[in-house]
Formats: sequence, structure tokens, C-alpha cells
Amino acid sequence: MQFPKNIPSERGLNASIIYSVLICLAMILAGGWLAQYTLAPVPPNDGMFYDWQLAEPSALGAVTYWGGFALHNLLIWLTIWWAQNRTDRTYVTTLRPVNIVALGINILFIALHYLQTLFFYDGIAQDLPSWISQFTVIMMLFVILAMENRRRGLFFGRKINFKQEFYHWLRDYHGYAFSFAVIFTFWFHPLVPTQGHLLGALHVMLVMVQGSLMFTRTHLNRNWRFLLEILVLPHAALVALGQGGGLVYMFLYGFMTIFIVTQMHGLGLKPWVKYLFGAGYLISILITYTLLRPPFMVNEVIRIPLIDYLMIFATYGIWLLLARLGQRSKFMRRDDPVMAAGD
Repeated sequence: MQFPKNIPSERGLNASIIYSVLICLAMILAGGWLAQYTLAPVPPNDGMFYDWQLAEPSALGAVTYWGGFALHNLLIWLTIWWAQNRTDRTYVTTLRPVNIVALGINILFIALHYLQTLFFYDGIAQDLPSWISQFTVIMMLFVILAMENRRRGLFFGRKINFKQEFYHWLRDYHGYAFSFAVIFTFWFHPLVPTQGHLLGALHVMLVMVQGSLMFTRTHLNRNWRFLLEILVLPHAALVALGQGGGLVYMFLYGFMTIFIVTQMHGLGLKPWVKYLFGAGYLISILITYTLLRPPFMVNEVIRIPLIDYLMIFATYGIWLLLARLGQRSKFMRRDDPVMAAGD
């Protein structure tokens, strides 16, 4: 099979962004059609109930969303294996055949999930609780924080001295974990046109694109990677705002705290800009937890960051234990010249 040659990876990225936006527009257009479905009543005082699921689910619908998720994920895992074992693992400026295939798989299954929503509505949320989807997103976030530690540090630019083999291990296997997380999340939700669903669907589609661009220089673009990382903040805040009950403060300030403590220190900002961000952050907390929220609720600010940072060290501890039990097997010592260079 002949693949197009010398296609810049940036062109693949731009085309994929346009496709993702068009899917979101198609979600909006489908709003009237989806109104025909009768949704399950929301139980009182059940914060984990997922509102967008059918009152009378069908067996055929379950086959479509579980089958779509499983096949989508398996095919993308095969492209990751292909890229890691059948390429030279150098980062290039053009799309390799594996990138074209991965992009094609994601484009196809994104369209299939859109059609699946139109005719069957339900996603995996019909069968599993919401916290599972939320945890997959948390997993992605703390792994990204760990991987970026060598470049920007974890706490106000301060780097944690993890072993180099740990980064090699993360680099080799994060693609499998991330693809599972975003594909599971994508098939978990029906593609309904609420604000939260639209931004969430756009976010996971863009992360799929990032995964498809493995071993290209675009995959390493720091501004693009930061955009994917920070998009969780408005998405989570919008979803929480729609749910009510004050959860918006926990998500908004939780991810804002991670930005102030960790993420902004990888953007090359001047010190005065960082101080300005920090001052604005502290002033907003002071106003919120004196005028809008009870002062004792200020612990909302650290709930999400505490989980993320603890999970980083827990993951490192588990890796250390496994590495020692395995006597630092060869796959944990693989050379990684790109990561050693700080990308």
C-alpha cells in the first residue's frame, strides 16, 4: 500500500483540528434529533449519577458502544506498537505511514461514535459509574506532570530527582495508557451538545491527534502540549458549573493551583509575569473564600492538586518496587536520547 510522502506533521495537525471542530458543529446540529430520546430520571442526592443515559437502554446499543471502544482502542494500540518497534524512533517533521494510519483510525471512529450517538444514544456511562472516566483523566494529568518534571519541575520550578529509567519507562508506555484514557472517555459519553460535552469532546479528540503524531516534532511542540494540558481547566469548570452544588470552585481552583505551582514554570515567562499570575490567584482566592464561600471551604483549592501530586509519588514508588523486583530489566534501562535532551 502506498502512503503519501513528505506531508508536514503540522499540516496533519491543522487538518485534524479542523475535523474536530466540524464534529463539534455536527454535535450542535444533532441537538434537535437527540431530543427524541427519553433519559433516565436523576436520583435525588446522587452526585455520581450520569445524567445523559437512556431510561430504557438496549442490548444493541451496548454492543455498539462497547464494540466501538474496544476496536478503536485495540487498533490504536497496534499503531503504537508499530511506531515503537518498526520505526527508527527519531522525531521527524513529516508524517510517517504509522501517523497517517493512526489519524485515519481516529477520524473513522470519531465519525462512528457520532453516528452511534444519533441512533443508539447511550455510551459506556450506561454501564459504569462516572468516577471511572474521571480517574482516567486524572491519570493522564499526573503522568504528564511526572514526565515534564525534568523540564519545568513539580513545585515552583523545583525538579524532583526521579531516576532516569523512570522517565524512559513513562515515555515507552504512556502512549498505551493515554490512548486508553481518551478513547474510553470518548466512548463513555454520548456526543450531546451541552457546553461541557462540546469542550470535552474537542479536548479528547485533540489528545487523540497528539497521540497519532507520535515520533514527529509536532508531538514535542511545547505550546501545543501545554494547550492540551490546560484545556482540562475550562472543561472541568464548565461541567461542574452545569451540575451545580459548588463543585465549580473545587475544579476551577484545583487546576488553577496546578498551573501556578507547576505548569506556568515551563512557559518561559519572565519572573514579574509569574508574580502577577500568583498575585491574581491569591487575591481571587481571598475574595472567593470571604465573600462567596465559607472560609473553611478553602481546602477545595488543594483537593485536586493533592491527589495529582500524591499519585505521582505513588506511581514512582510502585515503579521503584517493580524495578528492584525485576533487577532493573532491560526495558527499564532503554536509552532515550530525545528525553535526555530535555524534550
